[in-house]
Amino acid sequence: MQKNAFKKHATSKIRVFDDLQTVNTSGFRGEALPSIASISRLRMSTCAKGEDIGTQITIEGENDLLIEELATPQGTKIEVADLFFNTPVRSKYLKRVSTELQHIVKIVTVEAIRRPDVSFTLNHGERKIIDAPESDLKTRIGILLGNDAAKELIEFKGDSEDFQLRGFLTKPAISRKTTSGLYLHINGRPVQARNICYSIKGAYGSLLHDGHFPLGALFIEIPKSDVDVNVHPAKTIVRIAKEEIVSKKIRVVINETLAEHALIAHVDLSDTKTFSSITTANNKARPRQLNNIDSFQQEFEVDFHQNDVQETNMPTMRPLALVEDKYIVALGMDGVFIIDFHAAHERVMYERLKDQMRFKRIGSQNLLAPIALELSKSEADNFEKMLPEINEMGFTAEKFGPSSFMIRSVPALLAGSEPDRIREAIDDVVESGTMKSAEDRHQHMMYTVACHSALRAGDKLTMAQMEFVIREMESIPNPYACVHGRPTVMTITPEELDKKFKRSGF
Repeated sequence: MQKNAFKKHATSKIRVFDDLQTVNTSGFRGEALPSIASISRLRMSTCAKGEDIGTQITIEGENDLLIEELATPQGTKIEVADLFFNTPVRSKYLKRVSTELQHIVKIVTVEAIRRPDVSFTLNHGERKIIDAPESDLKTRIGILLGNDAAKELIEFKGDSEDFQLRGFLTKPAISRKTTSGLYLHINGRPVQARNICYSIKGAYGSLLHDGHFPLGALFIEIPKSDVDVNVHPAKTIVRIAKEEIVSKKIRVVINETLAEHALIAHVDLSDTKTFSSITTANNKARPRQLNNIDSFQQEFEVDFHQNDVQETNMPTMRPLALVEDKYIVALGMDGVFIIDFHAAHERVMYERLKDQMRFKRIGSQNLLAPIALELSKSEADNFEKMLPEINEMGFTAEKFGPSSFMIRSVPALLAGSEPDRIREAIDDVVESGTMKSAEDRHQHMMYTVACHSALRAGDKLTMAQMEFVIREMESIPNPYACVHGRPTVMTITPEELDKKFKRSGF
């Protein structure tokens, strides 16, 4: 029977035409072994469970099989050597060893994530590149994607009609610019699904750094009849009949799961030195002082119903100190927390602005001295088209000449800011005119108002002001990243400190 595995199409999974619509195996044409054997020197050793004697099959290119009985461990081992030995023309198209190795690593990684119940080892010369023993999915992802990812994995689970999702993705603090660390599976098959990747990214929203994707693996089960696997010869690109519905269900699961977790990244202490060099810096004059606490507390006095405010599961903490006029050091039950107060306050302002937009209560503040804008012809054209959107955001802008405009009021969140910051915000709003999508323009303007109304690095915060920032973070749904995706808070656990100081017990 073993020799049939080397016959073309002998192991095909297709029996009738309709089988093409419900394929649930990784391959189905029965070509893998005969194809590889035809261009290499191949040896397969196999022994069934409970048997003492197995079979070894040797084949070189198109030559006949050599079949022998011999004692061999249970299982199957396939060795391939001298690839393209009989087709030298094809060997010329092989890339450099390093490039081909990258492709091999990628293939093994994909299969190892798909089957955590199977051990995988990849050696290159004397190097062991992958060593992934049998494990659960979370452990396997951590082994293959690295320690940073392993520490920040969140489990995702979801079930609904004709849909099931399970897997692990990283918290927003760990991400990549590409989808290279995101492994998707549909009905057990590893696939490349660009639209689903972007749905996942969209579900994270502004928690992710601009243009980044989380790392991890998701397994999605949908009716086999809804998936067309015949789009690409490698069967890695599929067509989903109800892709919009599937994408929406994925976003719902991710949104609900992220809302349940404290998305605080851990500070990596592995490379820090074990001695302290503490110096006292001279107090230097800062270019600007913080507006007083009352002025920016008043910015949030909007009468929302108590039940409409979604609180977060942010851990309770109290401020201890301010470092470099950038970071708040705070203490909580789970360890020491370090907060980038500009990033944190920016997120707070963004969430407040979203609430005001939702209730259509955008506050506006008249300027004592209106700001005149002189724009280029193209900028003026774009700005004029955007006037309804701009005024809806809390600005009062009107045309004052062929290419000039007058800004008479700004959103209340910006009211306490210095004139140069208000002007910077307006310049950024002008810049958004180049965006084609109304949604992108609207989002950019919201980011702009939030960013320029937030506290800035260099502001000297009192203990009361630090306390205020922390309490505000606790009151919003997504305090873990600024609107640009940078983390707002990180933690150092007592266990990490004990490990670094080499403490054990008492």
